[in-house]
Amino acid sequence: MKVLIVDFDLFNKIGGGQTFYRSLIEKNPQIDFYYFIVSERLESTRPSNAHPIVYRERYHLADYVKFLDLTPPKWIYRAFILASNIAASVAGQRFDVVDLPDYEQVGTMLRPALRHHKVDFEHLALSMHGNISTSIQMDWFYGGKVDQTLIWQEKIQYSVVDIRYGISQTYLDEWREVFDLKSCYLNPLSVISLPKPKLATNLDELPDLNFVGRTERRKGPDIFVDLAWWLPSSKFKTANIIGPDSFDYKGELGSGLLLYQMVNNRIKDEIKLLPSMSHEQLYEQVFSRKSVTFLPSKYDTFNLTALESLFSGCPTVIGTGAGVVRFLQEIYPNLPLIIIDPNDIYSCIPSLIALLDNYDNYRYQLVEYLSQAKPEISGLSVEAIYESQPAYDKSMRRETETWYSKLIKLQDERRFLATTNYIKKDIVRNLKKQISPEIKRGLKNIKSWRINPQKFLKEKVKAILSKDNYENLKIVDQGLKALSLVDSYQYIFNLGEGNQKELAGKVSSCWNFASEHRIDRVRIWREIARLEMLQGNDIVAATYQIRCMRSLGYDYFNDLPNVVSILQANGFNREALAAEAMYGNFPDQYERCQAMINQALADNKFNQKWEYEFLDDRRTSSSYRVSIIVSLYNAAAKLPLFLQTLKLQTLIQAGVAEVILVDSGSPGDEYRVFKQVMESLDIPIVYARCAERETIQSAWNRGIDLARSPYLTFLGVDETILPECLEILAAELDVDPTLDWVQANSLVTNVDQHGSWMSDVMVYDRRGYQQHLVYLETCYLSWVGALYRRSIHDRFGFYDATFRAAGDTEFKSRILPFIKTKAIPQTLGVFRNYPDERTTQHPRAEIEDLRAWYLHRTLAGVEYAFGNHDPQEVEELFYSCLKYRKSYCQHWSTDVEYAYNVGCFIQQKFPDSQIIKYLPGTKSLLDVYRALDWLPQLSKLLPVNTVIRTNRVIKEIEQQHQNITLTPMYKIFNDNRHEQHAFLWFTEV
Repeated sequence: MKVLIVDFDLFNKIGGGQTFYRSLIEKNPQIDFYYFIVSERLESTRPSNAHPIVYRERYHLADYVKFLDLTPPKWIYRAFILASNIAASVAGQRFDVVDLPDYEQVGTMLRPALRHHKVDFEHLALSMHGNISTSIQMDWFYGGKVDQTLIWQEKIQYSVVDIRYGISQTYLDEWREVFDLKSCYLNPLSVISLPKPKLATNLDELPDLNFVGRTERRKGPDIFVDLAWWLPSSKFKTANIIGPDSFDYKGELGSGLLLYQMVNNRIKDEIKLLPSMSHEQLYEQVFSRKSVTFLPSKYDTFNLTALESLFSGCPTVIGTGAGVVRFLQEIYPNLPLIIIDPNDIYSCIPSLIALLDNYDNYRYQLVEYLSQAKPEISGLSVEAIYESQPAYDKSMRRETETWYSKLIKLQDERRFLATTNYIKKDIVRNLKKQISPEIKRGLKNIKSWRINPQKFLKEKVKAILSKDNYENLKIVDQGLKALSLVDSYQYIFNLGEGNQKELAGKVSSCWNFASEHRIDRVRIWREIARLEMLQGNDIVAATYQIRCMRSLGYDYFNDLPNVVSILQANGFNREALAAEAMYGNFPDQYERCQAMINQALADNKFNQKWEYEFLDDRRTSSSYRVSIIVSLYNAAAKLPLFLQTLKLQTLIQAGVAEVILVDSGSPGDEYRVFKQVMESLDIPIVYARCAERETIQSAWNRGIDLARSPYLTFLGVDETILPECLEILAAELDVDPTLDWVQANSLVTNVDQHGSWMSDVMVYDRRGYQQHLVYLETCYLSWVGALYRRSIHDRFGFYDATFRAAGDTEFKSRILPFIKTKAIPQTLGVFRNYPDERTTQHPRAEIEDLRAWYLHRTLAGVEYAFGNHDPQEVEELFYSCLKYRKSYCQHWSTDVEYAYNVGCFIQQKFPDSQIIKYLPGTKSLLDVYRALDWLPQLSKLLPVNTVIRTNRVIKEIEQQHQNITLTPMYKIFNDNRHEQHAFLWFTEV
């Protein structure tokens, strides 16, 4: 029997399909197999029944670029070209069977192509390995989308071939649900040559963890990275990802970069990205050694690597999405095997830890089982499959034959046109050679200028600054946009406001403008405020008006009475007082701000006595080491995963940590879910419910009251911490009695509705932590991945329950002057951004930050924070203001306004400080930054001239400040005034 395999370089490529075909050839020496080679050498070693055929390209897709017709559809051209080239490469030959894999769609056109090129054959057999459309849809690059024409081609191919067969019952069943066409099952044991299982060769070492396979997303390399991160590092030696990258359709973006970033955000020194290995290398260097193979597939039609690993005796962890799981459960029902549910990956961690702790015994049991197992090989032989009765869709086959005949008839004409075009192109190439490089560049510049003068100018400026940093390009970009500022204003301000539709359109135009322009921001903010007022969004309008005051440093437009009235009417009475204290025209402004700050310290000194609707207390001890306090509101769906992962905490496993759930009058079903989950969890926990909805700060104060531990941490159900987190942090507090608060890094992720990882958003990277950085960027000290002493509350008070959004920020501002904090360089906290329904945006946090954050940045706030501190600390803060990195960014930022207030405090408190000589330059810098936010006398060229003048001033001041300990970084738009509360509030329009 002669079989033509329509695949390439079988004995040179590493891949599941190639592995299958190699094994098929080796297992069936009675069949002569033919296949195509492109890069594989003719003299390469191969079985005697494997015969290479050199693939030659006679047809080219470029010949059909200008072909216009409704049929055949354009998306079939590629299959037509490939099929024609394959057929031309074996023209005039005879085969019994032509076997083609379904991960290519050449089968749509292959039958008529073979007939046209006089290739004699009996049957066209489709070897079913997996749809490429599924791989694309589930891969990293396409957001779950796939070209529907690819799916149509896969369906056409399935319906027009004679025979279909595969080694995955699961995959065959998927297709049987789509088409009522016969398909045959080929038992993988009749194809694959399996190794003999044996014990590991390096028993004195810790096991390695190895992901093996192409790093497509569906194969779960991200699950492997997450599990390696969550497993105790003391349990394994190294973690490795072994296999080739997957790429987007352009071949530009690869999975390797995405996985590198994922690893770098977690445990970059403990996971290695390694290239592909041959089967011999895998057996000798991976499967035979003390290691665990991870194949956590979300979807895989089979996964031959699982059999190769298991039958080498290597413990193997497999995702439920792999078809091999069904095969193993049916053929080897008692096989030692760990299975991962991709929607619940953390539930397997106890089993993985048990495996790593008892590796030698686990591997011995696996080898013993496989050595004694004698499975029955059922199913048809490959010869019987090749000789089975054809079954196909006649009408679809006729249509593809019509398509092929129409395209092939054009070939002669296409070739003639292609030859003519080649001659024309050759003439043009020769002419171009005669033109000097200078003339070429000149012609190109003229063309660019004619098409888009402003873009041409912008590119020229960028080219000049190409060696400078990105922040300078921001200045150039805004300077160029300033040229059209007046025209844009005229367009927007002339838009109608006569009805709701016109009003909404005008607001949207303002948003678009404000998103692009960062000059003269006060003008557009005030216009948005006016329009929002007309729409009845008074609180949003007041937020923009406060922002204008903050930007200019005072109430330039006399908006304060209106703002205070709106704040009071909407329940923001304390914020109204803060606004008056900060921006009111009072001689005792400093004293008013100081009084508010001191009053907050006095008002929150004591916790209150709490009453509950009910308490379900399942704690068994009167004292614990750590209390985990969790507020619940509409949290029922996320509660099971949260509690299941929390149980993995080593301190909970040791029985020295308690969980306190505070249900703040939630309308959800949290308590029923809690009781259901607790049927399978045994952890010290209390469920407390209050009858009415309360703020999160009230819930936290309740949790503190219920806590029985000296150390506290706070989480939401959409947050979590690594298993060793609390143990590591508690050890830091144990060893240093003077330390009050310890903070690790934390990772923000996007997850699906099950809580499964989808992508990383950013890391709160607290490298280089100094406590004064919290005054510049509040996220340097936080709660997720943090632990602090309960005694902080006894000394300095509790959370202010009057806050609804910014209570955490206010608490830090209030207590930071009196405590000692520390950050450790480990990522231990995780934020899970669930795909919740979009809620209406509300500027509550920005408004509350008036008293939580901005009040503490006034001169009175600096006095409160550093009045009793060493002058060197304040000087270091001043320097940091002029160049620091936010924890969630990698670029340098400045905070000129805070630097000026800190400098004024130093001038008053420490008049001999060296800092004072930098104060005039800092004030000049603040003035030009404020001037850039408000251009009172607007004219055509004023905006761009202001940008140029501002840039000149900051260069001068930067030069003056070059002797500062930390080299300043003044780039206008990297200042905090452009990075905090500078975004827009998008209301309903």
